[in-house]
Amino acid sequence: MFYTDVTCPKENIVGGPNNGWAVAMSLLGYERGEAAATLSIRYQAEIDRLIDLARERGVANDPRIRQRLSDCYGKVQIMRYLGMRTLTKFIAGHHPGPDGAISKLYWSEYHKIVTELAMDILGADGLVPAGRKPMTTFQTDEAGAKNSSMSWAMTFLNARAGTIYAGSSQVQRNIIGEMVLGLPKEPKPN
Repeated sequence: MFYTDVTCPKENIVGGPNNGWAVAMSLLGYERGEAAATLSIRYQAEIDRLIDLARERGVANDPRIRQRLSDCYGKVQIMRYLGMRTLTKFIAGHHPGPDGAISKLYWSEYHKIVTELAMDILGADGLVPAGRKPMTTFQTDEAGAKNSSMSWAMTFLNARAGTIYAGSSQVQRNIIGEMVLGLPKEPKPN
C-alpha cells in the first residue's frame, strides 16, 4: 500500500519516521562501496586507451602531456587501493558508511581531469567529434576498441555530470568534513 499523507503507519516507513537521511546515506554507502571496488578496473582500461591516443596523435613525448598522463595513472592506482580498502572492510563485516563519499568525490573529480586531457590531446578534432559513440555514457569504449574523438568528447561532456549526480562534489566534501573528519556542521543561512 502506498501512502501519500502524513498518516502513514510508522511500521511502513523504511528506517522509521524522520530517519530518511540515514536511510539514504546507508543506501548510497552500499552503492559507492560497490563502485569503489570496481571503478579502478574501468578507469585503468580508460587510461590505457588515453595513452594509446597520445601515441596515435604523436604527443606521447610531449613533457606536459606525459606529466598529465602519469598524474592520471597515479590517480587510478590510488582508486585501486581505495577499492581494495573498501573490499577488505566489507569482508571483515563492516557496513558502508560516510567514507564512501571519499571514493565518489575522488573518481568524479578525477574523471573531469582525465577527459580534459583527452580533449587536449585531440585538439581541434575534439571540437568536431567523429566516429563511434561510447558504449556507455560513463566512460569511453571498452579496452581494445578503436579510439574515436566522438567517444572521448561524449565522455568529456558526461564527466561534468559525474560531479553532480549521486551527490554533488560539494555535498561529498561536506559529508567527508562533518561525518568522517568530525568537523563542525556547515552554518545554516539566517
